[in-house]
Amino acid sequence: MTDVKGHQALAHAAQAWLVRLTSGEATAADSRDLASWCARSPAHARAFAEANALWDRLEQAARHPAVSTSPGLAASGHALSGRTARSRRWFLGGAIAASVAGAGYLIARPPMELWPSPQELAADYRTRTAERRQIAVGDGITVELNTRSSLNVLHEANARRLELISGEAAISVSQQQPATLTVAAGGGAVHATDAQFNLRCEGGRSVVTCHRGMVAIAYAGTSVTVGEGKQASYADGIVNAPAIVDPAVVMAWRDGQLVFRQTPLADVVSEVNRYRNGRIILANEALGRRPVEARIAIDRVDDLIALVKEAYGAKVTSLPGAIVVLS
Repeated sequence: MTDVKGHQALAHAAQAWLVRLTSGEATAADSRDLASWCARSPAHARAFAEANALWDRLEQAARHPAVSTSPGLAASGHALSGRTARSRRWFLGGAIAASVAGAGYLIARPPMELWPSPQELAADYRTRTAERRQIAVGDGITVELNTRSSLNVLHEANARRLELISGEAAISVSQQQPATLTVAAGGGAVHATDAQFNLRCEGGRSVVTCHRGMVAIAYAGTSVTVGEGKQASYADGIVNAPAIVDPAVVMAWRDGQLVFRQTPLADVVSEVNRYRNGRIILANEALGRRPVEARIAIDRVDDLIALVKEAYGAKVTSLPGAIVVLS
């Protein structure tokens, strides 16, 4: 039986693993080493699952605070309301924690996409937190990967194919090449001949924004054409009808900026979390529904924390692993 000191040592080690995995610097070797660490004993596997469960309790507390405080007055230039924050609940039960096989499952299928999956780590191209990378694929195709993104270049005879495993990419296809480019993502495919578009694949949902030309989405037996200045998404067997958007706002990340126009603060926090290590947790539902009009530099995303603190008098609690709770 593991004694108290031994249990505490395993708990600290598990938390250190979690911090490493969520740092944006994790590698394939880290994934393998973690699998080996969890396989040492059921106690090791349980410690790692318990560390993950701590994140779950923080997330649940943030979404269901005991006392809902008033968000206060908005700062000038930052009008803040809207819809309920989207969130994905995850819980690692005792059955998973009690077995080494369970721990291996956690590594293969990271909860809330907190760290890269083995498929992402093995990709041809991959970016880390807040990193952007330009890729010259050839044949008139250029790709710019956004933060925490993974891409494969599929070499097939007489075909031009890419696979966006996860994340976001701005893709340009030159009219000099008549062949159609196919980009696989989220169980669907995007086809383009002479176009520039943005493709984001996250949480089982794929979003296509056309900046120039025209692209076609093929998904679940449905084909939808997306023209310039429009955006369409697909998930769960459904392709949503194209809607008018401002591609410059969607693709502002290419210029190192995040632009929000009447965006619920909860969604702003979710977006900012993609560009920083650790996690910001918003613990006030009323505040999370307020719309935000702001432009934030990617290399200064933590400015959001100061903004919320100043504008609403929010309490800022900093925890290990770059976790920040706004309450």
